[in-house]
Amino acid sequence: MKNANINVIIPSYNESKNVPAVIRGIRNEFPEVRIIFVDDSNKAENKKLKDVISKFENTDLITRGKKLGRGSAVMDGFKFGLKYKKAQYFYEMDSDLAHEPTHLKRFLQKIKETNAGLVIGSRYMTGGRVVGVSISRRILSRIINRFLRIMLGFKLTDYTSGYRLYGRSAVEFLVKSKLKSTGFIALSEISYKLHKNKFMIKEVPVTISTRKFGRSTMGIKELLNSLIFVIKMKFEEEILNMFYAKHSHYKK
Repeated sequence: MKNANINVIIPSYNESKNVPAVIRGIRNEFPEVRIIFVDDSNKAENKKLKDVISKFENTDLITRGKKLGRGSAVMDGFKFGLKYKKAQYFYEMDSDLAHEPTHLKRFLQKIKETNAGLVIGSRYMTGGRVVGVSISRRILSRIINRFLRIMLGFKLTDYTSGYRLYGRSAVEFLVKSKLKSTGFIALSEISYKLHKNKFMIKEVPVTISTRKFGRSTMGIKELLNSLIFVIKMKFEEEILNMFYAKHSHYKK
């Protein structure tokens, strides 16, 4: 089957209105890929999603029943997708039409050319664009990305983009590594862990636009908690580990 080596992981939360267009957009680029939705909606919304998905082939639904976070949704999608031995590439993308499916082939070309473990779709590199997003959110996103660049210690133009493509070996590593974060900041933790473990990370320019239906589930509280998580992660991974390594010769 054509494109049988590609899985597309899509976290969803109250997105049943957007899903048909998302699936059709993906199928236009890759007709027979496996699409895996990981849904945290309530029962009523989840039933709507099931009804929509049932009309499409090679489309799976993981129902979780409550909001458990984007990071854990992607990891559950990875675990499910790894069961398919032919799967070598794992996309991650949003369910709200923010990510243009027309960019999908650009990711695949880049990962094949470079043998990268992760390719990130960047809004902020040359050729990338943000459409229909308020100036205040753009400024906030820029500030967050600058903060992450300082804290994480390696160079990307877009640490928080959820439009990504992973190679199978990177996905297998992430599943075994057990992420500490569950929400959107898992995007940064994933990049950090892959970088620290010598996986190559590349970026491609993409256009990211506002959602067509519904509204963003990202709140200020989650944002602040996420930034605090990055500070703690950096401290634990580098400062504490360096201390333990330095004093490992002492008996406890």
